[in-house]
Amino acid sequence: MTSTNGTTTARPPLLLLCAAQFILVLDFAIVNVALGAMQRDLGFTSSGLQWVVGAYALFYGGFLLLGGRAGDVFGRKRMFVAGLAVFTIASLVGGIATEPWLLILARGVQGLSAAAVSPAVLALIAGGFPEGPERVKAMGVFGAVSSAGFTGGVVAGGLLTEFLTWRAVMLVNVPVGVLLVALAARRLTADHRSTRSSRLDLPGAILVTSAMCVLTYGLTMASDRGWGSTPVLVSLGGGAALLIAFLVVQARVSGPLVPLSIFRNRALSSGNGIAFLSGGVMSVSTFFITMYMQQVLGYSTLKTSMGFFPQAFVVFLASLPVVKLTHRFGARTVLITGGLLLAVGSGLLAQVTADSSYVLGVLPGGVLVGLGVTVMMISTAIAGTSGVSGPQMGLASGLFNSSRQLGVGLCLAVGVALAGVVHGTGAAIPVSGFQDAFWFTTVLSGAIVAVALFGLRHTAVASAGPSAPATAAGDGKRTAVAAAGASAAAE
Repeated sequence: MTSTNGTTTARPPLLLLCAAQFILVLDFAIVNVALGAMQRDLGFTSSGLQWVVGAYALFYGGFLLLGGRAGDVFGRKRMFVAGLAVFTIASLVGGIATEPWLLILARGVQGLSAAAVSPAVLALIAGGFPEGPERVKAMGVFGAVSSAGFTGGVVAGGLLTEFLTWRAVMLVNVPVGVLLVALAARRLTADHRSTRSSRLDLPGAILVTSAMCVLTYGLTMASDRGWGSTPVLVSLGGGAALLIAFLVVQARVSGPLVPLSIFRNRALSSGNGIAFLSGGVMSVSTFFITMYMQQVLGYSTLKTSMGFFPQAFVVFLASLPVVKLTHRFGARTVLITGGLLLAVGSGLLAQVTADSSYVLGVLPGGVLVGLGVTVMMISTAIAGTSGVSGPQMGLASGLFNSSRQLGVGLCLAVGVALAGVVHGTGAAIPVSGFQDAFWFTTVLSGAIVAVALFGLRHTAVASAGPSAPATAAGDGKRTAVAAAGASAAAE
C-alpha cells in the first residue's frame, strides 16, 4: 500500500487496533457502574469519589492534543505500545489498590496513557487504509467497536461488580493489555516520523495542555460544587485565558503544535463540532438514564446495567448496516439521520414521569439514542480527519478526541445544572430535572443536524459512491468521496 508521502507501508492490523480502542472506551464506561462498591470498600468521601472518574477525564482530556502530536513527531507505533503498556500497569495498580488515593492515582495514569493511545489508533487506521471503500470499512469496524465498548461497558460493569468485585473492572484490562502490547510490538510496522518538525512546539504544548487540564478540572468540579463556586469560576476563566494565549502563540511561531490553517478545512471543523455535540448527548443521556432507573424505578446496580442491554444489542446489530449506508449515501446524509434519531429518542425520554415504566418510559427513547450514537460513532471521525496530510494525522485525531471529550464534560455539567441537582448532597433528582436534561439533549441533537446540513455542504465527505473522484490526502482541500464512515473513541 502507498502512503501519502509516496512510500510503501504495510496495512496495520485492524483488529489489534480496534481491540485497544475497545478496552479504552470500555474502561471509561465500566467504572461508572462500580462507583458505589468502590466507595463502600475503600471508604471514599462523596467529594472524593468523583475523582475516580474525574482523574481519568482530567489527564485524558488534558493531554489528548499533545499525545496526538507526539505520535506525529515520535512515531505512532511507539506511542501506541508505550501508552498501552502504561495503561495496563495502571489498571493492575488500580485493581489492587487499598487506599482511595492510590485508586485515583491509577485512574489518572490510565487517562494519561489513553491520551497517547487513542489518537495513535485513529491515526494509524486513517493513514493505513487508502481512501475509498477500504477506509470506509476500516473506520466502520472502528466505530462499531467504539460504540460497543461504551454501551457494553455499562452492562459488563454491573455483571462484574455483582458477581465478582469492583476490582474486576480494573483487573480485566491486565491480561488483555499484556496480550495487545506483545502483539503490537510484533505486528505493527514502525511508521515514519514527521519530516516537517523534529521537535514539539514546547510553549504551545505547555499552554494547551494546561488549558485543557484546567478546563477539564473546572467542568468536573461544576457537577459537584455548582457553577457559581469560586474554584469552578477560577478554573474555567483560567482555562479560557490559557487557551487564548495558546492561540496567540500558535499564530506567531514558525512550527506550531496546531497550525491554525487546519481549521480552514470545513469538513474537519464541522466534524469536530459534531464530535463535541454527540459526546454531550451520549454523556448526558447515559448519566440521566442511569439515575432514572436507580432513583425513580428503584433498580439495583445489576438491574440498571441490564437495562442498557437492549441499547448495546442495537449497537451490535446496527453497526454493519450503518457502514454500508454511509458508503452508499455519504457521511452528511447519515449524520443528519443520526441527529434526527438522537432528537426523537431524547424527546421520548423527556416524557418520563414518576409513574413511567421501563418498557414505556425508558426503552423506546433509549434504543433510539443508542442507534443514533452508533451512527455518530461511524460517521464523524472521517470528517474530523478529512483533507489532512499524513504528517498531521495524529494532530487531527487528537483534535477530534479533544472536541468529543470537552463535549462530554461541558454538556454533562450543563445537564446537571439544568436538572436542578443539589450539589454536594445525595438528594434525588426531581422528575422535572430528568425532563429538562433530556430536552437539553434534544436541543444538542438538533444542533448536530444543523451542523451536518450547513457545515458539510459542498464537502467531499458529503458525497458518496465508489465511482466518485478522489484526490491526494495531502492537498488539504478535498478527500476521497467514498471515505465517509468513521467513529471516535474516547473515552
